[in-house]
Amino acid sequence: MAVANSQCLKCKVELHNHLDGALRAETVVSLARSKGIELPVDNARQLKEFISCENNKERSLKKFLEPFSIFIPAISGDSEALRRCAIEFCEDQANQGVLYTEVRYAPQLLTCGKSNYNNNMKDSELTSEQVLLTILDGLAEGCQRYGIKVRSILCCLRQNPDSAIETLELCKKYHESGVVGIDIEGNEREYDIRPGDEFCKAFQEARRFGIHRTAHAGEAGTAENIRQCLDWLKAERIGHGYQLIQDEDLFERVKKERIHLEVCPTSSLLTGSCPGFDNHPAKRFIAEDLSFSINSDDSLCCNSGVADEYKLVYNTWGYDVSVLTRATFNAAYSSFLPEKEKQLLIDELQQVYGASL
Repeated sequence: MAVANSQCLKCKVELHNHLDGALRAETVVSLARSKGIELPVDNARQLKEFISCENNKERSLKKFLEPFSIFIPAISGDSEALRRCAIEFCEDQANQGVLYTEVRYAPQLLTCGKSNYNNNMKDSELTSEQVLLTILDGLAEGCQRYGIKVRSILCCLRQNPDSAIETLELCKKYHESGVVGIDIEGNEREYDIRPGDEFCKAFQEARRFGIHRTAHAGEAGTAENIRQCLDWLKAERIGHGYQLIQDEDLFERVKKERIHLEVCPTSSLLTGSCPGFDNHPAKRFIAEDLSFSINSDDSLCCNSGVADEYKLVYNTWGYDVSVLTRATFNAAYSSFLPEKEKQLLIDELQQVYGASL
């Protein structure tokens, strides 16, 4: 188990991080062993190497997502495991120097599995609401222990339109209890959204209800996917968005409207969204002063936490501290916190950085 570093300066804001992609390898191995779930490796070190997408010859979103089928069964349907992972997530974020983060997950993906109570193994099933309540409880405990603030974004699944309305209803019910936004995730190339479909209905109702909206777009797909999410889903932020550079008119719109782009440098290569760092779209985002943040996406698959991503932008991309500071304040201003809480976050960051952006 990682040891919480109480001396770690909490000065980062992360907006794009998947809970089920940020599990500890040690926890996955421990839970799998206790449940008799067979893993393709023997220990946590080997699991990290096996899961890490850095070793993939084929780089695509589809290939990137394959490891989830290995470690999700270890936690799915198990309230104790889900709560444990939520608490550990908070500890890991604190150790990465995170002051505030928005973590996202699809409760529907975590309902069925195996649980082990008093050495009695059994198939288990939770409702989506039970999954959510368990995770919210774990996050609340983790925040109290490790001195950070975490809020949740609930994800609709492109491959499952029926998930949209249920996800919306959970967002509405718990929007004052830790849930701050709704998202749509999945492979854009394989699963379209269309005007008037279940996703559009859910997001438009979310807007009417005052629920914030972000959307994965322009990652595996095209700039047109970004436009659809802005027009049909009324997205306020875009997860990834690298293909924005395909469309100059859309680029100017995103710049003018200050649509926030949740940039995940390492995963952008591992998913095949970007061919390399030399001409990475985020460099243009930075140069032209678009609103962007720096995020880890799925730290277990990427073998990279948000602190590593900040180091990458500084050491590998060669940007100075002012760019990292701008990314942090961009994230704070674009967070889905209520305005009073957002201002408190910004005030705290200003105390840390001695700057106002």
